[in-house]
Amino acid sequence: MQGTVIRRALCPAKLHRHVPSSLSRGLCCRGGSDTRCGAAAGKRARAVAARARGGPEVGDGDQAPPLQDAVGASPPPGGGGAKRGSVAGAVALIIGTSIGSGILAVPQSTAPAGFVPSAVCMVVCWAFLVAEALLIAEINVHLRRKSKKDGGDGAGVEVISMKSMAQATLGEWGGNLAATAYLFLSYTSMVAYTSKSGEVLSRAIGVPEPVSGAAFTAALALLIAGGGTGVTAQVNQVLTFFMIGLLLTIEVSAVAFGGGLSLPASAHWEQVPAALPVIIFTLVYHDIAPVICAYLEGDLARIRLAILVGSLVPLVSLLVWDDVALTLAASSTDPNSLGILDKLETEWSYAVVETFSLLAVGTSLIGTLLAASQFFIEQMTNRRGRF
Repeated sequence: MQGTVIRRALCPAKLHRHVPSSLSRGLCCRGGSDTRCGAAAGKRARAVAARARGGPEVGDGDQAPPLQDAVGASPPPGGGGAKRGSVAGAVALIIGTSIGSGILAVPQSTAPAGFVPSAVCMVVCWAFLVAEALLIAEINVHLRRKSKKDGGDGAGVEVISMKSMAQATLGEWGGNLAATAYLFLSYTSMVAYTSKSGEVLSRAIGVPEPVSGAAFTAALALLIAGGGTGVTAQVNQVLTFFMIGLLLTIEVSAVAFGGGLSLPASAHWEQVPAALPVIIFTLVYHDIAPVICAYLEGDLARIRLAILVGSLVPLVSLLVWDDVALTLAASSTDPNSLGILDKLETEWSYAVVETFSLLAVGTSLIGTLLAASQFFIEQMTNRRGRF
């Protein structure tokens, strides 16, 4: 087939039967003596090869691409090469960003309402957050396709930030408002995670909290800066795996101390609004959504799968822990029995709870730092492109 295409390019007269054979031989330069005719034929061959490849035509001074790449190759679906990110990596980023050390203290906020009202609140909040994340993904992928961000050479992840999305949909004022809100949320989250990591490390190794917290945050920042999104996602997968394992261990241990998967009788729906902020903050992960879209190269099917699976794991973990903890508290005669963590730390294993807390803070901090770094990279790239 390739030979036929090239022969027709070299000898277009053969396509027309009414052309005399003598003229056909002249046009085809069978003798090879006419250099000008040979050059013209070569130019036609390069043009046909370029059109077959879907790229620009090659001029006289350009180097023609290899024949097998020009004619025989066909672009893969989506316009790019192999998929750069994995669904497992995206799921781990969502889980790690959602589950923080505060999940263990959620029962203290939901206890006044009871398990059933708080569980309904959790499911409703989860459904709202999933719908919001899917809408963000739709807008982000649409803008990525419009600006042809995907299907590149794999040199790096190009993120379209919340600010750019808001600018494209709401205008300049919307972009500025979204950027202000995003930066405020990222800053407060990083301060909280840094403070908590310093607290945990200070108890473990005796280093002052400001020093240990700053060192922990700096180490994760160096991981992101040096390893990029790919290496960071792989490290985060490992940390998230151990974190989920420790959370399951804590829940099983709580069951061994008297908790169980049952429905506590108390139900005070009027107390639900007080627990709403804590529940939403425990399940939120939307600051990492633009990174997920870039990590999965705008593949909507894989992005949706990652969002659904990655958000379900924190929801199920939170529901199980809330039920176990509230059941344990209801079966106790101690009025201060909501201090479940204190009981586990003294009677079972202090190290497991502390290790889980550090891993939960670390994975959440990785997601926040990764999203913030990509936000600033995109803004600086856009600003540099204007000049």
